[in-house]
Amino acid sequence: MVCPGMVAGPVRFGGYELERPVGGEIPRGRVEDEIQAFLAAVELSKQQVAALLESMGEAEETRILAVHMAYLEDPSFLADVQKKIREERLPLLSALVKVVRDFDRVFELVEDERLKGKALDLRDVAIRVIRNLGTIAESAPVQNLAKESRDPHYILAAHKLSVSDMLHLDHRWVIGIIAEDGGLDSHPGILARSMGIPTVTGVSDLRERITEGEFVVLDASSGVVHQNPSEDLRRECQDRSSENRDEAAGAPKGPAILADGQAIEVFASCIDHAAVTRAMAFDVAGIGLYRTELPYMLSTTLPTEEASMEHYCQVLVRAKGKRVIFRLLDANMEVLTSGLSRADEANPALGQKGIRFLLEHPLIFRRQLRALLRQQGGIELEIAVPFVTVIEDLTAVREAVREEQKNLSEAGIACVKKVKIGAVIEVPAIALHTRAIAREAEFLIVSIDDLQQYLLAADRDNLAVSAYYQAFHPALFCLLRDLVKESSALSKELILFGEAAGDVSRLPFYVGVGITKISVSPARLAQVHHSLSKIDGEQARLLTEKVLNATTATECKELLSTAAGEKKT
Repeated sequence: MVCPGMVAGPVRFGGYELERPVGGEIPRGRVEDEIQAFLAAVELSKQQVAALLESMGEAEETRILAVHMAYLEDPSFLADVQKKIREERLPLLSALVKVVRDFDRVFELVEDERLKGKALDLRDVAIRVIRNLGTIAESAPVQNLAKESRDPHYILAAHKLSVSDMLHLDHRWVIGIIAEDGGLDSHPGILARSMGIPTVTGVSDLRERITEGEFVVLDASSGVVHQNPSEDLRRECQDRSSENRDEAAGAPKGPAILADGQAIEVFASCIDHAAVTRAMAFDVAGIGLYRTELPYMLSTTLPTEEASMEHYCQVLVRAKGKRVIFRLLDANMEVLTSGLSRADEANPALGQKGIRFLLEHPLIFRRQLRALLRQQGGIELEIAVPFVTVIEDLTAVREAVREEQKNLSEAGIACVKKVKIGAVIEVPAIALHTRAIAREAEFLIVSIDDLQQYLLAADRDNLAVSAYYQAFHPALFCLLRDLVKESSALSKELILFGEAAGDVSRLPFYVGVGITKISVSPARLAQVHHSLSKIDGEQARLLTEKVLNATTATECKELLSTAAGEKKT
């Protein structure tokens, strides 16, 4: 699962230009013509990328396009294609396919997700070049597919997520994406998540399993594609999609008000500048969590202190004076390898991740801290520490902040004086020991998705164990109750964050258990706002008691689903 959500619609294929047989031999007299056609298509591709770069200004996506431009200007790539045409006498399309496949094979053998991302980028560049040749009719450009159907809304199916397609997607038509490859931390995956498009990857043999125009229900939250869906499922999903669009069009602004008048603070969780701008249109309480990973993922080198400082400054400018909580870099060696020596870990998900990674790489850690501390305007800086496991994680951050404040002051560089440090609750050990960590942290952010996967020992992005990643497991509800109780006893602020924080079926439980602050992606703001307005606080508390007394995930789900159905009617 790259980005959650549930949508229904016909399937349209795109990005299969490289899935064609390689073979044939052209006459020697055609060799130079093929090479000239290739160079012309490359030049046109460079012009297109340059135009996109200019039109997008300072958007984070320009880093991705810069990588594509580098491939288009790479002498090795250009020479490899021409060599296969000249020496093997392959037709141009076959030469391109063979170069990309050779590159793919090399990186399929490595476990480094960043290196695999480079292979995806080259595929994307090759697809752009092929489309510019104007000789392939197998797959029309994705942005034109909607015009070929009476129903303009469709679900894009692709072999591998393509950045070119992602950057050209029209939100009026594309409602979901299915892909065989291209995961959570790939460039297209990052864009899909930022755009809020329900996306599932890892679905093998799409061409064999699904036909062009086939109607499916895509449940990206659970990673399931329903073929031949029942009429009830189709109707339910289409109604939900229609409601979501209507809600987004007439979304209220400001705090969410429950049916009984209680206010719930709704924050936005953002990954880039564009998401912050979208969130501010809803007049949210602030940015409940700003993920700082994107500049690290999209660059071939580590971001400089100056570049990071400017990036964070733009976040604050776009937030228009509202509260922003910056989460420190939450990455491990699989995601972030630029400028670092790699030391393989047997289980990276349980190894050097989050604050553990930062403490082991002080250059990255201190550079990010200084960039955050150098913000202007007398702000109160709020920093969330990811993957906290022991109290010492927080004390180490606090000490590092003090040291960098001192270093900046001694260097005559203005820096933030007031800093609040919070803990991201995702490791069960800390969730079960909240009272101690809450004394050290100035606020708590519950990362519900991560907490759930670690509590259940089931990777939320691994479809093989999806049956164990139970959104309605009784233990999770009981743990949330205890977290709220402990934080309230110490008058410590608690914010619920994550995709599951915006799950409308679980919102009544969150309200009933006492959660008053929720942070969700901009794509979910309208739906969450409308759903909260229909919840009565007292009824939610009664429902919560029933859920906490349930013994199975099925029982919890039935209680919440029934309540949601009653509200709808």
